[in-house]
Amino acid sequence: MENIRKQKGFSLIEVLAVMAIGAVLIGLATTYYSNSQVRTDIHSQASNLVHYLRLSQSAAISGQDNANHGIHFDENGYTVFVGTEYDEEETSNVVKNLDGTLFFSEINLNGGGYDVIFEKGTGETENHGTITISSSAITKEISITINSIGTINY
Repeated sequence: MENIRKQKGFSLIEVLAVMAIGAVLIGLATTYYSNSQVRTDIHSQASNLVHYLRLSQSAAISGQDNANHGIHFDENGYTVFVGTEYDEEETSNVVKNLDGTLFFSEINLNGGGYDVIFEKGTGETENHGTITISSSAITKEISITINSIGTINY
C-alpha cells in the first residue's frame, strides 16, 4: 500500500515565487505613478504659465496701471512684471518657480531676449516665439507659442 501524505501549507519555493511577483508588480506600479505625477506636473505648470501670460495680456489691453505688462523667463521659473522692461528689484513683481524636475528647455523669442511684453491697449507683442517646458525625470515637453498679435497656444 502506498503511503500518501497530505501536504499542509506552502513550500519555500512557492512563497519566494509569490514574493518575487509581488515585488515586480510594486516596482512597476511605483514607476508608473511617479511618471504619471511628473506628466501631471508638467501639464499643470504649462496651464499656469498660459494663465499668467493671458492675465498679463489682459492687463495690458485694459490699460491697467497705464503700462505694458510682461513676463520674464529664466531656466527654472518666470516673473510677472509691469512696465516696458523687467526690473529684478521691483517689489510688485510676482515670481513663479517651476516644480521639481521641470525647467524651460527652450526660450526662443523674437529678438533673442527672455521677456514677453504685451503692449498697453492692444495686447500685441514684438517678443513672439516659443517657450518649452521639459522634465529631467521623463522625456515629456510642452511648447507654448505666442504670435505677434498675442495669441497664445499650447
